[in-house]
Amino acid sequence: MGGVAVQLRKMPIVLSLVATLTLLFGGWFLYQKMEVEEPIKQQIGQMQSAELAHLNVGKDQIQIDLTVTKPETFPQEYQHLQGKLAEMVRNKTVDISIQNNAKALKDIWTNGVFVFTEAVDLHEYSRIPQIVEQWKVSYRLDEAMTRMDDQNIYVYLKRGTDDFYTIVPRSPVKEVTANG
Repeated sequence: MGGVAVQLRKMPIVLSLVATLTLLFGGWFLYQKMEVEEPIKQQIGQMQSAELAHLNVGKDQIQIDLTVTKPETFPQEYQHLQGKLAEMVRNKTVDISIQNNAKALKDIWTNGVFVFTEAVDLHEYSRIPQIVEQWKVSYRLDEAMTRMDDQNIYVYLKRGTDDFYTIVPRSPVKEVTANG
């Protein structure tokens, strides 16, 4: 009979542990949802030039996937978004990816990235619009556009319903990649 009494005492301890863990993880999940995820969604929802494709909030990193809808005005809103995110999530790394990456247009970018990178590395930024205009003519693109601010160079290519958008950091620390 002593064994049954020990088992009966274990049950409240186990139930108490389960309830405590549920409260802890439930509270953490609720905090992530209400204090991190929702404000990010609201901030991105205010953008006129991009839409949220996917958001993943992890312990140390936030992954945001955007689809650019208005490439002409996206650079200004992107800089604003980066500033707001830096204020909102000081202790997490934020990775923003652009989802406009049609394969045929990404191939054009990949084939031309060497010349583009050379212009960036040599700080010959005035060559970049000429390079992209050459791509427009050579590959019969409907649109080929570049924008630049103090931090990034923005490249947009479009043919029919396919489009490609990439952000290239101007800083020499980061390397130009074809990841989009």
